[in-house]
Amino acid sequence: MKIAMLNPPHRFGQDTTQWITVPPQGYGGIQWVVATLIDGLLHAGCEILLVGAPGSISRPGLTISDATTFDATLAAIREFGPDVVHDHTNGELLPADPPWPAVRTHHLNGVPEHLANGIYLSRAQRQAAGSADAPIIRLPVNPDRYTYRASKDRFLLFLGRVSVHKGARQAAAFAQAAGLPLKLAGPAWEPDYLHGILTDYPDTAAYVGEVGGTGRTELLALANALLVLSQPFGGPFGGEWIEPGATVVAEAAVSGTPVIATDNGCLAEIAPHVGVALPPEEAPDPELATKILAGLPAPAHLRATAIERWGHHVIAAKYLEVYRRAAAGNTWS
Repeated sequence: MKIAMLNPPHRFGQDTTQWITVPPQGYGGIQWVVATLIDGLLHAGCEILLVGAPGSISRPGLTISDATTFDATLAAIREFGPDVVHDHTNGELLPADPPWPAVRTHHLNGVPEHLANGIYLSRAQRQAAGSADAPIIRLPVNPDRYTYRASKDRFLLFLGRVSVHKGARQAAAFAQAAGLPLKLAGPAWEPDYLHGILTDYPDTAAYVGEVGGTGRTELLALANALLVLSQPFGGPFGGEWIEPGATVVAEAAVSGTPVIATDNGCLAEIAPHVGVALPPEEAPDPELATKILAGLPAPAHLRATAIERWGHHVIAAKYLEVYRRAAAGNTWS
């Protein structure tokens, strides 16, 4: 199939000369999803136009567009002539009623701006959006992009936006209870929040900044466990935060690293396969933290589970089924 893939066009940090690429230079959850899905679709023989990520690396079957605006995107898609358009931008680059068959993966909380042919990342996200029968397709992971380590270093890892709704403070509290150092990796756009964690947990938490490339994959592979203690409050858009997809869960698992999560949103559905899901209000004491760490799955099991459930070939095949439905004129909401 010919697929036009629309990525959210965002600048790389404060650098107005660069766009976040696919895959991203640093933090970029949606960009990792798009990159990994493209891996699977190219392997399946698809031809892909990537819009919204200038500076990304092209390869056989993949064309990179310079378009980043609504009008330029429509012109690029028109010239490409796709069988289907796959929108990851929540309508930023695609009209409500596009002239091509289209599907839309919802990466956020709440109700999407455009409901037609939506795809959701979890049952929790779909329910919050008010849909009953739209497809649910989990976030993909490509094992070839990650480092696998059976032996681990003595630290816990938080990898993501250092924010209230992502549970960075709860990660520090868990690490302190477990008697292990915590590495906080990711953008810290709320400096007072980060400062509070480092002040209150000076002997436990260390901020290593926003990481990418081999630094990121090494952290994922070497951690004793990844802490994904998402909270139902403090989200960037107000209201209740329901964790939609959590790419980092599959990334850790395919690296051989278990996951300690809350049961917020999608985490209740995916984390128990590769670790444990706790109530958000759970504040473990040292005895419970030690017990949780001792009961986590082995690295080889984690990697096999991640590939079987969320491997890029598996997820690409699910998307191809949905693309064919859309190309045949089927609609859903």
